[in-house]
Amino acid sequence: MSLVPEVEVMMAALASRVLGVSLLLVGGVIAETATTRPALAQSLPIEQQLNMRRHEAERHQARQTAEQLIELADRELARGRVDEAIVAWQAALDIYSTLGDQAAMQRLMELLTKTLLIENRFADAERVIQQQLTLARAEDNRVMQMNALNNLGMVYLQNGQLERGTAAMIAALEIAETLPDPAARGLTYSNLALAARLGGDLERARDYYWLAILYREQSGDRIGLANSHNSLGAIYRELNNETLALSTYLTARETALAENHIPTLLIALDGLVGIYADREDIETLQTYMAERTGITPELAPPEQQLGMYIGLGRYYALRKDYPRAQAAYDEALAIAEAIGAATKRTFVLNQLQDLALLNPAE
Repeated sequence: MSLVPEVEVMMAALASRVLGVSLLLVGGVIAETATTRPALAQSLPIEQQLNMRRHEAERHQARQTAEQLIELADRELARGRVDEAIVAWQAALDIYSTLGDQAAMQRLMELLTKTLLIENRFADAERVIQQQLTLARAEDNRVMQMNALNNLGMVYLQNGQLERGTAAMIAALEIAETLPDPAARGLTYSNLALAARLGGDLERARDYYWLAILYREQSGDRIGLANSHNSLGAIYRELNNETLALSTYLTARETALAENHIPTLLIALDGLVGIYADREDIETLQTYMAERTGITPELAPPEQQLGMYIGLGRYYALRKDYPRAQAAYDEALAIAEAIGAATKRTFVLNQLQDLALLNPAE
């Protein structure tokens, strides 16, 4: 589940080659004549040769330092020290920028953007994305431009800047439509659907998700396809079309199972649990809750645990096991508050209020 004025960061790549002339003296006489070797006057001055060699040595040392910083970032990330990893990556990016190594810069920018978005550091992500966009335009790299604009749009959406976010994604779509890869259009239509949904235009969001599904089917992006079906299921629930919501969640579940993609599978199961809880179909609800809890480890990310506890709360409430329902909702509330999930926090509070009315003795 994405980001200030643009800063020119792309430097021209430097290249140099050291020229030298090897002379062989035989009895005090140069063994090779001017007809077989370049004249000595054509060689670079010794001082210039030394400067070039020193420059190459400095570039080599800088590149080694950047590689060591990337290795350090990998170790820090393995220890769970994300902030330290980001600092090391940024230092390596600065070195590659000085060297003019655009390919290395692009790889690090993508890595930094992804990590910063996951960490909700949107201002930092925006700065990196603007760098990436500047580099992509200088190189006329349309794929990089499209990705940067999509990420920038997501940052704007996270900051509540709906119009700017939508505009960035429309610009991304214009580029995506010139690319031969349908996955590019699938990604961008999915992002535009999210923007429409946040703007309250559910019908437009529905249409965009169907377009995302079409292109993701063409590209073979199975995980993206499952994600789009999950999102479409949520749209249909908001549109009070439970039948189509159920169908799309089932499709998402089947696809996620086939791809063994647990995060997407959990979202599909949460959608199914919600539908069958609304229907008060305890037997089917129990089936999906058993599947949900069975694939949610104790140390799962809090976002994954949140859906499980909400489902358990609804299940136990329907069973009129109010103490267990209360305990499950209490766990859900604590997680929702910890991760800032405002909508789900409101839902859980409403469920707890209902429980208090159903079980006043408690």
